[in-house]
Amino acid sequence: MTPIAFSVVPAAEGFQWLLGAIRIFRSQWLRYTSIAALFLLIMQVASVISGGFLVVFLKPVLSVGFLAATWHHERGELPEARHLFAGFRSNLKALLPLGGVYLVGIIIAASIAMVAAGITVEQVMTAEGKIKLDEATQLKFMLITVVLTLPLSAALWFAPALIVFSDATFFQALAVSCRACLRNWLAMIAYAVAIFLLVLAAFAVAAPVLYLFQSIALTFGMILAVPLTAVWMISDYVSYRRVFHSDERLEPAGRAL
Repeated sequence: MTPIAFSVVPAAEGFQWLLGAIRIFRSQWLRYTSIAALFLLIMQVASVISGGFLVVFLKPVLSVGFLAATWHHERGELPEARHLFAGFRSNLKALLPLGGVYLVGIIIAASIAMVAAGITVEQVMTAEGKIKLDEATQLKFMLITVVLTLPLSAALWFAPALIVFSDATFFQALAVSCRACLRNWLAMIAYAVAIFLLVLAAFAVAAPVLYLFQSIALTFGMILAVPLTAVWMISDYVSYRRVFHSDERLEPAGRAL
């Protein structure tokens, strides 16, 4: 098993990941928007068909599509819808289990959080199917769940990219991704803050439209989610490149081709 090296980057890099993703998105915004729309459509159909079960396994596979699209774009090619399905041709046996890890991890974290928050099964749902928990208990449950899933998120962050671009095995990808995230925790926090500010800014700009045209608020919100999803997914590639290939210099993709 070949060792996979990574860099420890400054905290400010977290903001650069998002800025780099926005620059790449702007250069081919229509193509990336189309890919993101197709991604969300597939995920929605999968959710309806399976009640969300298929979504868990499809997401890491389809996320490779954005990695592939950005990889080709960075090398002077155009991002295309066909790139979204690159994961089905790139070590699918290692990508699919990532969804299983996420599913099992979430179940375990939620179960532990329920016990820690003092929640019983009877408290969760009433006979009418409504949640029967006070706000303080719900907040405690959510906070504990988030803390417990942080190692899970770290293990899965770079795993798809490592499997596809670095030929990592399933377990190697999880281990290296977790170590890279933990060593770069300041940049990860900065990135999370940057994403939060981006979403906040997007909804601040959209707020007047949502207020004046409440009848189309849901539709407008769904449309707004498409470019935000594209930028978010592109930033996965940017963060991977900055952490695992910081010494590699290519022609910037942030220009219209």
